[in-house]
Amino acid sequence: MPQLTLASDFPAASEDDWRKRVARTLKGRSFDALVSETLDGIRLEPLYRGADAPAPVPRGEATDPPWTVMQRVDIPDVARANAQAREDLENGAGGLALVWPGSVSAGDHGIAVSSLDDLKRLCDGIDIDLTALRLDAGAFGPEAARLVLDLCEARNLDLARCDIGFGLDPLAALALTGRAADEAALKRALAASVAAIAERGHRGAAIMVDTRVYHGAGATEAQELAAGLATAIAYLRWLEAEGHEVGDAARRIGFLVTADADQFLTIAKLRALRVLWARAQAAMGLDAEAAVVHVETAMRIMSRRDPHVNLLRTTTAAFAAGVGGADAVTALPFTAAIGLPDGFARRLARGLQFILQEESGIGRVADAAAGAGVVEAATIELAGAAWAAFQAIEAQGGMLAGLTSGFVQGRIAGTAATRRRQVTERRLGLTGVSRFPRLDEVAIDVLDVPLPEGWRDRGGEDAVVCPPLVQERVPQPFEALRDAADAAFGRTGERPAVFLASLGPRAEFDARARWTRNLFAAGGVAALGDEGFDSPKAVARAFRASGATVACLCGSDRGYGELGAAVAKALRAAGAVRLYAAGRPGELEGAGVDEFLHDGIDVVAALERLHKALKVGA
Repeated sequence: MPQLTLASDFPAASEDDWRKRVARTLKGRSFDALVSETLDGIRLEPLYRGADAPAPVPRGEATDPPWTVMQRVDIPDVARANAQAREDLENGAGGLALVWPGSVSAGDHGIAVSSLDDLKRLCDGIDIDLTALRLDAGAFGPEAARLVLDLCEARNLDLARCDIGFGLDPLAALALTGRAADEAALKRALAASVAAIAERGHRGAAIMVDTRVYHGAGATEAQELAAGLATAIAYLRWLEAEGHEVGDAARRIGFLVTADADQFLTIAKLRALRVLWARAQAAMGLDAEAAVVHVETAMRIMSRRDPHVNLLRTTTAAFAAGVGGADAVTALPFTAAIGLPDGFARRLARGLQFILQEESGIGRVADAAAGAGVVEAATIELAGAAWAAFQAIEAQGGMLAGLTSGFVQGRIAGTAATRRRQVTERRLGLTGVSRFPRLDEVAIDVLDVPLPEGWRDRGGEDAVVCPPLVQERVPQPFEALRDAADAAFGRTGERPAVFLASLGPRAEFDARARWTRNLFAAGGVAALGDEGFDSPKAVARAFRASGATVACLCGSDRGYGELGAAVAKALRAAGAVRLYAAGRPGELEGAGVDEFLHDGIDVVAALERLHKALKVGA
C-alpha cells in the first residue's frame, strides 16, 4: 500500500506562527484565557509540543477483549437478582458486580444476601468459574467473602481458575459510615480473610482499594489517588504485621476507581495510578507489577433530570476508562440516580461498552494515549500531586489516622465546596440540568423493589469513629430547585412562571431571552412571552394578561437605554412584586430593578430568591 504524505502538501507552520494567529483571534485578551486549571492546580495548555519525557506506565498483558464488561447486580430480591444477572450474562456481559446493601455504591438498594442459601439462589445457573465476579459488600465484606468461598467449595471449584475480586476494603467502609471496629480487630479480620482466600488457591486481588467513596464526596483526581495509595500502604502494613510476606500481600491488592466525564483527566488518572503503585512497590524493594485496575463510571456526574444525557456522560467515562487501561469496567445505567434500573437501562449500559470495544476498537492499541502531550503532562503532574497528597496523609500517621482525625475529610470538603461554587455559578455547566434544561420531561421507568425489613439499618461496631464522607452528586443543587417547583406545579396545576418583558425587535432581545429562559428553567420556572415590545403600555398590558407576578426585562443595552427605565416603572405599576433584568446594570442602574442576571452570578442563590418571590414553597 502506498504511503500517504499529506503533511508535505501543506506549508510548514511553527509554534510562533500558531501563537500569532491565536493572538489575532484573542483580540487583546491574554493567552492564559485558553489555559484551564484543574482543582489540583494542574494547568491544561491549549497546545503541547509533544511528550519529551513520557510517563513510564506499567501495564499488564494485552487481552481480548481489552477489558471485562461488568454489570452491577443490586436488586434486593434474590430471585429477581438471579434472573437479572443471567440475562446480563446471556447478552454479553463478562462479569458481575454483586452489590450488598450499605456498600459504597448501593444507595438505597443492594442484594439481600446473608446466608449461603441466599448466595446459592443468587448464583443458580451461573458458572462462577466462567464469569468474572467483583464483590461490593462494604463493611459486610469479610462475611460476603466467606459466603463466596463456601459456595466455591460446595461446587468443588478451583479458585485458581476463577476470576473473583473479593472487594475487601474496611477503610472505605469506615469512610462511608463513620464507624468501624478498632484497628486491631480490622487488621485481624482483613489478614484472616486474605489468608482464607489464599488457602483456597485464589491468585487474584482479595483486597480492592475502593476510591469511589472519596470521589463521591467531592475529591479531586489527586486526592482520590492519594487516598487509594495511602489505603493500599495501610493494608500492606497490616498484612505484614499479621505474618503475610509483603510481596505476596502486594499481589493481593487491586484498585477500584472512578471514571467521570472529564475524558483526558480520567485517562491521566488511571495512568498515574499505575505509575504511583509501581513507585510504591519500588520504594518497598519489590519488583513492580502492574496494578489490577477496575473502573466504575462515577455516580457523582449522574443526573435525575434529563437522564438520557447520562448516556453521554457514561459513554465518555467508559471510553476514558478503556483508553486509560482498565482491566474491568462497570458502566452505571443511565437511570442510576433515579432508582433501580430496568432491563432497558441495563442493556444500554452493556451496549455502550460493546460499541466501544467492537465497533470503535478502543483497546486494540495498548496505552493509546501515550505520546499525547496533554495526557502525558497531566499523568506526570497528577502523579506528582497525588504523591504529595499521599505523603501528607502519611504525615498524619496513615490512612486510618487521617480518617479518624478528619484530615482526609477536611481536604476533600474544601475542594467539594469549590466545585459546588463552580456548579452554582454555572462555570461547570451541566447539560440538561443547569444548561438547556427541559421542563417537559417524560417519566422514566425504574424498578420498585424495596430492601427487606432490617437491612437498611444493619448495625456495625463503633470502636473507631470518624466524620462520614457524604456522597453528593454534582447536579443536586439544581435538582432540589426543580423538585420544589414541580411540587408547586402538582399542588396548583400551574408551573411557577416569570413574564419576559422583551424590548425591541427579536434580533435585539433573542440572545438574552434564550439565555434567561434556560436560567429560569434550571429552577423549574417557566418564562412567559415570546414577543418584543416597543412601549411601556404594551408591556404592562401583556404582563397583566399573563397572570404573572414577577417580570424580567430582556433586550439590548441600547434598548435598555431607550425604554428600560420606563418599562420597569410600568411593570411595577402593573403589580410586579419582583423585577429582574438580563445583563449587567449598565443603562438600568437605578431604574428599580431588583436583580440583574448575567454570567458569573450564583445561579442557585438567584433561583432560590426567585422561588421565594413566587411563593414556590408555600
